[in-house]
Amino acid sequence: RAASAIGKEPGQKTFIEYAIDYSKANAPLAQDLYNDDVGNSGMFLCSPLARTITGVTLYVDNGLHAMGMAIDSESMSDRNQ
Repeated sequence: RAASAIGKEPGQKTFIEYAIDYSKANAPLAQDLYNDDVGNSGMFLCSPLARTITGVTLYVDNGLHAMGMAIDSESMSDRNQ
């Protein structure tokens, strides 16, 4: 992962690892998210199928953006230890 070095301390999860765990635990669509999913969304927007779509923010996050942040999520339980 490109961001795996952010905040890396020996024996600790990185911020991106916490974010992935949080997403898996709380996103409405309980599935892995891949870089191809983002690329496919971009390809769709460039295709004739999206010719009438303008000025939209397209979230590719398994629906997590609609849920808000749950600070009491089990995936974050060991974050501040």
